[in-house]
Amino acid sequence: MEKKPLWYRFYGKLVKLVMTKKTSIRCLGAPIEGPSLVLSNHEGAAGPLTWEYHLDRPKKFWTAYEMTAGLRSVYRYLAFYYFPEKKHFSRFFSRVVGFVGSPFVHLVYKGMAPIPTSNTPRKLVSTLRASEDALKAGYTMIVFPEDSSKGYFEKPKYFFSGFVVLGERMLTKGVDLPVYTAYFSKKKRTITVDAPVSFSSLRARCESREEISEALRLRMNELADL
Repeated sequence: MEKKPLWYRFYGKLVKLVMTKKTSIRCLGAPIEGPSLVLSNHEGAAGPLTWEYHLDRPKKFWTAYEMTAGLRSVYRYLAFYYFPEKKHFSRFFSRVVGFVGSPFVHLVYKGMAPIPTSNTPRKLVSTLRASEDALKAGYTMIVFPEDSSKGYFEKPKYFFSGFVVLGERMLTKGVDLPVYTAYFSKKKRTITVDAPVSFSSLRARCESREEISEALRLRMNELADL
């Protein structure tokens, strides 16, 4: 397991104090452990930060590759895509907030060391290889599969299926990942984690990747009402 750099351990405590509120994790079954896959809603910027500072076990996240490609890339992603397209801020305000916030966000993501994702085939292969290495080392993979291109919704409306490809890849390597579906409520300050299901059981009862994604999306939305 890799250790977080010393500077991030101090910086992370400051970010946790300022940016996140105390959140409880409620498990409906076995707690999250071992090599595993967690699917969560995003809740804007709060989701990744809350998982980072409240799940006390080795973990890796999937994130947009722009968030890992340097300070300029982070600024452009926040100012020209994240704030105007996902948060629906005005163009001017998006650029101001992106300019002010990008150095801090860049440091957070540098310390978190997430695995970058992209729709391009080459980057997808790289994402899967890095994820496989992390899982073999005992990490929990946390993925936010909702389509947020039109913003974030209280209940996700569509899931991308990249995590299914990861589950299939691990199955061919002899690893049947436990899959935890979770719902993060910023309002209630809780993360509700469903009992784990094996990836092989999902594959057995679903005919396609899209069907697996949809079944887990619906379950996530049920967790929102618990």
